[in-house]
Amino acid sequence: MKPTYLYVKQHNKTGLKYFGKTTKKDPLKYKGSGLYWKRHLEVYGKDVKTLWVRLFENEKELIEYATRFSEENNIVNSQEWANMKIENGLDGGRESGFEGTRHTPE
Repeated sequence: MKPTYLYVKQHNKTGLKYFGKTTKKDPLKYKGSGLYWKRHLEVYGKDVKTLWVRLFENEKELIEYATRFSEENNIVNSQEWANMKIENGLDGGRESGFEGTRHTPE
């Protein structure tokens, strides 16, 4: 496994947050790659801060932490988060069963 960072980004103007992962060397410069998040950045600009970042070198610990964080913070259903899938630390949660989920006011 490549060393992997989990991070929380927040848009400075809108307050929307995004929980993600990257294997890039500088997670502070990385803006994130989620579909909803990227569209949000296109509309409101790339004025983003990193609230939290942590390096993982153990795959089991990475998966457990990412999944637990996703569930505890309700990142898929909460209007505070841009995530459309549970983050599993490996592939953005393709196995989560939430693919294609859209945020709605409800």
